[in-house]
Amino acid sequence: MDVVFVHGSGREGADAWPQQAAAAEPGWLFLTREGVADDAARDAQRLLGWLRARGGGHVVAHSYGANAAVLAAQIEPAAVRSLALLEPACFDLARGRPAVEEHIAAMTPVFEVADDASVSARDFSRRFSAGMGMEPPDVPDDELRARVSRLRALRPPWGAGLRPQRDLPAGTLVVTGGWSRLYEETAEALVALGAQHVTLEGTGHRVQDDPRASQVLRQHWGR
Repeated sequence: MDVVFVHGSGREGADAWPQQAAAAEPGWLFLTREGVADDAARDAQRLLGWLRARGGGHVVAHSYGANAAVLAAQIEPAAVRSLALLEPACFDLARGRPAVEEHIAAMTPVFEVADDASVSARDFSRRFSAGMGMEPPDVPDDELRARVSRLRALRPPWGAGLRPQRDLPAGTLVVTGGWSRLYEETAEALVALGAQHVTLEGTGHRVQDDPRASQVLRQHWGR
């Protein structure tokens, strides 16, 4: 069974999917990052290249990576046998919903100063964390600079080219942790486009780290 796992904006490759990587089967690919930061349009083409070479496959994506997964499915639906989106940051498909608009309003000024050299790495980290509604990471300067370099190069998870007027492919599943109105609103929007929704309470944003997520995925592929 061919399955490709697409990471979010943090960890990449198998490191982003420890539960799944520990039980990996032949035909499973854990996509690694190309360049400094993720890019939905570029990574959608990378996904499609891999899927075409195998005559199609299942796609699993987390958070920011869900933009590349949905974009690939909208470009070439026949290549995607199923789509599983874990806490998807597909905000283009949920515009107009209160928590989504609040998030975009909070994060837009942060992305606007990404290229401003007068904003230090630690200051940018504070701004980014505040916009996300969390505490800034307490890490050494070298690690902080590496993280911030990636975040500065990241394109916002809106304006990514997703088309809200298009239904999602048949066999689309959304999995959320039930902790954030932002991601629950996004899930509601995806359900309106044809997705099924499963909530794994108590898992937080990284739902893939809970053993129940792997069970849900296998049931999804079986259908």
